[in-house]
Amino acid sequence: MPLFSSKFSVKTIPVRRQDTSVIKSEFGSEYAAKEFSLDMGQLMLKLGDFEVAFEDGQWIPGKAGSTHKDNIRLKKELERLEEENNMLRLKFEILLDMLTDKTVEAEHQAEIQRAQSTGSLKAKHKKQKW
Repeated sequence: MPLFSSKFSVKTIPVRRQDTSVIKSEFGSEYAAKEFSLDMGQLMLKLGDFEVAFEDGQWIPGKAGSTHKDNIRLKKELERLEEENNMLRLKFEILLDMLTDKTVEAEHQAEIQRAQSTGSLKAKHKKQKW
């Protein structure tokens, strides 16, 4: 009877599959698909009734893809309109400040003219008394 039983024997290593990522990066995915007969279809994910597809770096809902694209377009339009609205509010505030400054300046000028006219009337009145 041997000292060590068969449970201590070395197991054989399984044969590795060929890595296709190197071939894809060097020769392109078309060459890899042709060489290894790989079918690289669209990546789809289904979770219950919800289905999404990976297109152009984004996950797009499968059945509602056009709605998703419309939502993205509308979000961009909303952002543009909000920026335009903010710019118009800023312009309005600047114009209101300018109008306030001009109104104060005009009132100040009118007050000076009134003071000068009343001062000249007093001077004329004093001259007439003497």
